[in-house]
Amino acid sequence: MTVRFFPGSEKQKSTLIEGFLQQFHVDHELVQPDGTPSRTFHLGTDPAVEVDGQTYVDPNVDALKKIFRIQ
Repeated sequence: MTVRFFPGSEKQKSTLIEGFLQQFHVDHELVQPDGTPSRTFHLGTDPAVEVDGQTYVDPNVDALKKIFRIQ
């Protein structure tokens, strides 16, 4: 599974998602907006998570649990 995290400019939302990824030990790549080699392109204030090419913008904890199939 390939997971990429686009933090966005909203620090509180980004911290929530990053904390979730660390808490559940999800191996992910942090993508900074200054160099995105992929076809995925996200500009905005909300953070986004890309999982196997599918992009989720500003997911909450419940959505992240469903995306990663965590009970």
